Amino acid sequence: MKTDFLFLAQGGFAALPLVCLVLVVAGAYRTFLSLGLGPAVAARKTIIIGALLLGWLAFASALSLSGFMGNFALAPLNMVPALLPPLAAVLVLTFHPRTQGFIRHLPARGLLYLQAFRVPVEVFLWWLFLANALPERMTFEGRNWDVLSGLAGPLFAVLCYGGTRYRPRLALLYHLAGLGLLLHIVLTGVLSLPTPFQVYKQAPGAEVMVSFPVMFLPTFLVPLAYALHFFSLRKAALEKREVAANHQQLAVTAS
Repeated sequence: MKTDFLFLAQGGFAALPLVCLVLVVAGAYRTFLSLGLGPAVAARKTIIIGALLLGWLAFASALSLSGFMGNFALAPLNMVPALLPPLAAVLVLTFHPRTQGFIRHLPARGLLYLQAFRVPVEVFLWWLFLANALPERMTFEGRNWDVLSGLAGPLFAVLCYGGTRYRPRLALLYHLAGLGLLLHIVLTGVLSLPTPFQVYKQAPGAEVMVSFPVMFLPTFLVPLAYALHFFSLRKAALEKREVAANHQQLAVTAS
């Protein structure tokens, strides 16, 4: 019996965003509690986050199923509504003054553990390649080494923050490398699409990336990956600033 790798990949890309969404919502709830909010208030805020994420998944699905994302005659405008909002949202959440307390209380180790979702993503991409729906260069058999970020995430969680360990500089190396690997495969994918910027024109291209439910990769899973990096880096910066402020206060008190 021949394995239907396309069906397997589609099933994976349909299920993984929902699993990640549950993990994100659960993590948000625990973070709200660590901020000192009561269970009822934390639950209400968490429900809002969950609803917004589900709404975004529905909107991205509509863009794909309507054929708008696949209309490359409009490129790059066909991709803007799918890619720009999550990037803008992540940047606002990372730097807005009202979110800094939330970012500060995020568990650094948990953010690293969650990066493991990138491993099944790479398996699904490999299945697409086996189904002749994606070029080899976008898999770990080609030029996509993002699987290393997924494999290394839990390892660095233990090395940097396991037990009493606190090694933010080591974590910084991981996050910078992870962002580099992510940017590399994103650019490879963009340059494989039938747009005016297309560089890789050999078939198959990357058109499957805009089909439902594979489009959850660029519209949800990729933003999740860079959000975890951004939040981790911002949290480390806030902690460093806090330590410096404490040292300054101690110096003033001592004098």
